[in-house]
Amino acid sequence: MQVNNVFQTTTATSIVKGSNNLPPSQTDKTDEPQKTTSLRALAQTIDPTNMSRNEARAMANELMKSGDTDLSSEFLSHSAVLIPTGGGAFRNATESDSIMNEKFNMFDAIQRSIEFNKSKGISNEGNLSALSFLEKFEMMGNSPKIDTRA
Repeated sequence: MQVNNVFQTTTATSIVKGSNNLPPSQTDKTDEPQKTTSLRALAQTIDPTNMSRNEARAMANELMKSGDTDLSSEFLSHSAVLIPTGGGAFRNATESDSIMNEKFNMFDAIQRSIEFNKSKGISNEGNLSALSFLEKFEMMGNSPKIDTRA
């Protein structure tokens, strides 16, 4: 195959000439209050040493929204409970089930998972990242909000 002719196209682009060429309506607004993230809001209300399965599920959902699916699945697994319905059948627990509001220590739950995985020779990568995140989450809840407005 032989190519005899090649067409080339160029696109016209505008060039930014100065430091602030935006009209006044498009300039940055520094007087708006700082927005808090949902994880930060959760950290202010959830105590990892005394949390419920509903709170673990809320944490997992926020991690999923932020794109951290691996870490989300670690916390989602601690919120999953099966309820016996009779005759050997089970159903997933819902938010309104009393077991979902029972308090537990998430640090201890992750430590037990780590010990179990060690005894079975299973990787602990997910549990270790969850433990690291949980420590940061706890610090986030205990630290005051920093206002970055100028």
